[in-house]
Amino acid sequence: MGHESKRLFIAVDIDEMTREQVGRISAGLREAIGHTKASFVRQDRMHLTLHFFGSADTALEARVRDTLAGPIAEPPFDVSFEGLGFFPERGSPRVLWLGVGAGLEQLRRLQRALVIRGERHAIPSQTGESFNPHLTLARFKDRVPRAKVAEIADIRASAGPARIDRVTLYESRLSPAGPTYVPLAEALLKPSG
Repeated sequence: MGHESKRLFIAVDIDEMTREQVGRISAGLREAIGHTKASFVRQDRMHLTLHFFGSADTALEARVRDTLAGPIAEPPFDVSFEGLGFFPERGSPRVLWLGVGAGLEQLRRLQRALVIRGERHAIPSQTGESFNPHLTLARFKDRVPRAKVAEIADIRASAGPARIDRVTLYESRLSPAGPTYVPLAEALLKPSG
């Protein structure tokens, strides 16, 4: 009764054209990866996560929604993507991602602004974790040989720029067909002054 939890995260979205560019990168990587089993993120589900809350009850959800009430005092900016990488950095990689080029500092400032707002609403911040914005492209189901990792990391990949002018609170609903992201609230970026 009102205690069911939701998987919540705050993210910025990228436009259709940038998603198509990233989709083409993913298609090329699918070939490069070959027989290694990997599940690629669908183009329409690509986003840059700023804050992942995990399982949130209704009280936390209400506080997060309050955090996004009113515009954020940061100007809109452009983000471009470049460079492939893996998580974790050592051992067998589980995630293949595309890094952020231009707009990295603005993304970090935006994320900090959200953390500060969140603290005012008693939302715990993920302190101790450095914020490394990235677009997740694929998750590996098999072990990937290190030689293959080096080969993939050398592939040139870039996309964008994408205009960032808002942040969105999403609920992630998991299903056998993959996650569905339902927008719950948003806040616009607006320069102060």
